[in-house]
Amino acid sequence: MKKEPIFVVGVPRSGTTLLAAILAAHSNMSCGPETHFFRWLAKTDVDQILNSETWPEPAINFICSITRKSFSANDSKYLIDKYQVEKQDIARYLENKEPSIAHVLSAITEPYMMAMKKSRWVEKTPDHIEHVQLIRKYFPEAPIIRIIRDPRDVALSLTKVPWGAQTPLEALLLWKRLDEASQEFFSTDHLCYTIHFEDLVLSPQEELQKLCQFLGEEFEEAMLDTSSTGKQINSRNVPWKDKVSQPIDASRTSVWRDKLTKQENQLAEAVLGDRMKVYRYPREENFVQLGEIYPEFSLAPSYAHSLTRLSSTGIRFWKTHKDEKPTVKIYLGDPGNSSWLKGKKTERLVNTLSISVDVIKAIVSKDFVYWIPDKNGLEWSGYCSFLLKKILAPYKIASDNDDKNNC
Repeated sequence: MKKEPIFVVGVPRSGTTLLAAILAAHSNMSCGPETHFFRWLAKTDVDQILNSETWPEPAINFICSITRKSFSANDSKYLIDKYQVEKQDIARYLENKEPSIAHVLSAITEPYMMAMKKSRWVEKTPDHIEHVQLIRKYFPEAPIIRIIRDPRDVALSLTKVPWGAQTPLEALLLWKRLDEASQEFFSTDHLCYTIHFEDLVLSPQEELQKLCQFLGEEFEEAMLDTSSTGKQINSRNVPWKDKVSQPIDASRTSVWRDKLTKQENQLAEAVLGDRMKVYRYPREENFVQLGEIYPEFSLAPSYAHSLTRLSSTGIRFWKTHKDEKPTVKIYLGDPGNSSWLKGKKTERLVNTLSISVDVIKAIVSKDFVYWIPDKNGLEWSGYCSFLLKKILAPYKIASDNDDKNNC
């Protein structure tokens, strides 16, 4: 009986490539380059692709249009080039198939599987962790494997790749966003499996035996040797995937202990300490206050130094219980920015009054209030923002721009 395909997802730099290479080393399983298929599908009119009157032309055009960013002059951006297939190959595969998204993706993955003389294909694209609902919709019986790694190690790794994050905090927030987008799915879907990167590299045979049992495959010793399959998956020869062809390295765990300062780890735990606890990662810091950031947490990387100082005073940004109320209010940037005051004149006035009331309530409640302005924070940016700046001025602390000027 033909077995369902397998999908591997995870936050980038969590070990998805290693896991894919391990699975591809099995005698039954193949895994080609990342497809990013569902990221493209999420932005596409599926009904148009599956229109029976025009099938398979829209499907052919869709799969042939998928591109990826190139990092070298010799690296083609088209997915079909990565899989070494031509447009006519896709057409021949689909012409006698019923319209379905499963067939569209299989037009790439199945010929590759056959070329590898395997019987089951694996698709690995880390950012598909944002699209696991789509995978389940079109592959209702397919196993989805998520690999998780300590977010601090992920953050450090993401700052070393050209497509990654500029700062560890930016990377931590990416980890947080992707985890939040998928955690409910993985807690309820019975065909999902979660493996920890640390367990995989420290006890590979034991972990792979359990994984193979879940997948309905026999464990094979050959899975521990990725010297060949790692090169297949890293078809672009990018340096950040070189280690996948090398022996499994247990030293790649807890790198953060040597690379992060105490203050950097405090900030990491202040942002993600609750999720670290869920995934059994060690925490070293104690926090006594719950902080709330306004207008949005996504602005935090621009104020990393200031937030690091605040987290070192015992402020975290996650609740210990669902009814916990914040005792620290942190305002970021210029109140004249659109993230603070949106809309037309009347709406901006209403927003100004609402924010003013919130600040005053916090002060009356004896909560801590901090304002971290940006480099233009004290310049004129309208009457509404001028009022907010006057209210927040006594609670201004040094911005990251100030820190750099004082270095």
